[in-house]
Amino acid sequence: MTAHERAGVALVTGSSSGIGQAVAECLAMAGWQVFGASRRGAASAGAKPAAWTPIPLDVTSESSVAAAVATVLEADQRIDLLVHCAGISVAGSIEDVSIPEAERQLATNYLGTIRVIQAVLPAMRRAGKGRIIVVGSIGGLIGLPFIGHYSASKFALDGMVQALRIEIAPFGIEATVLHPGDIQTDISTNQIEGERTGTGSVYHRRFKATVGAYDKAVREARKPDVIAKAVLKLLARRTLPVRAVAGTPSERAGVVLKALLPSRVFETIIRKTYGL
Repeated sequence: MTAHERAGVALVTGSSSGIGQAVAECLAMAGWQVFGASRRGAASAGAKPAAWTPIPLDVTSESSVAAAVATVLEADQRIDLLVHCAGISVAGSIEDVSIPEAERQLATNYLGTIRVIQAVLPAMRRAGKGRIIVVGSIGGLIGLPFIGHYSASKFALDGMVQALRIEIAPFGIEATVLHPGDIQTDISTNQIEGERTGTGSVYHRRFKATVGAYDKAVREARKPDVIAKAVLKLLARRTLPVRAVAGTPSERAGVVLKALLPSRVFETIIRKTYGL
């Protein structure tokens, strides 16, 4: 199958910056008709929005998701590909993050994903084909201390995609979850710290040190275009895998070690890694 034959209409969420923006630009350069969706409905400075069409979409709003999908269908009558990149991070110990804050995390990262998938599936079913790529995180394979609710939301995506694949296969639709390692994005800058994580928290010192280590890793990480290239590699495959990991050798090794080592041994490695 040629690149031209593979190209079609793609909806990319979280496209105003970071991974979503890189994916939108990469797909457009590969010949896709791309609609890049974000809450702002625009690309950040330095992007190439002329190559793709920005549209507004808030994944926490049923009506906003429906309107965004309707915009795509009105323009092209089809959606061949969904690459879902939208997400946020809420930081804090499990004890310190309030239930409303945890609900916000899950409402965006998990339920937001479900809203978009539910909205695109009818068009894909009518066409008898479609591909869905959900961007997860290595934090959805390894529980990361002090961003436990973020990890939980990404773990949920992995399990959901496993179920989704079996449900949609009879309709000619495929799905996968792509788990990146650390990538230079605004996720640390925009990270929400729980209201109870201040100096009065018994976790405060370890929390700040651990989140500081995460932030440093993000600042020094690879650029988002490596994930965009990973998306293209997935699309070049005859069938989508259950999941894919797009990390550095050490990040991929961590995923493998978690599967191979006794749980307590791997937990000790995580503690030593972050000085916990």
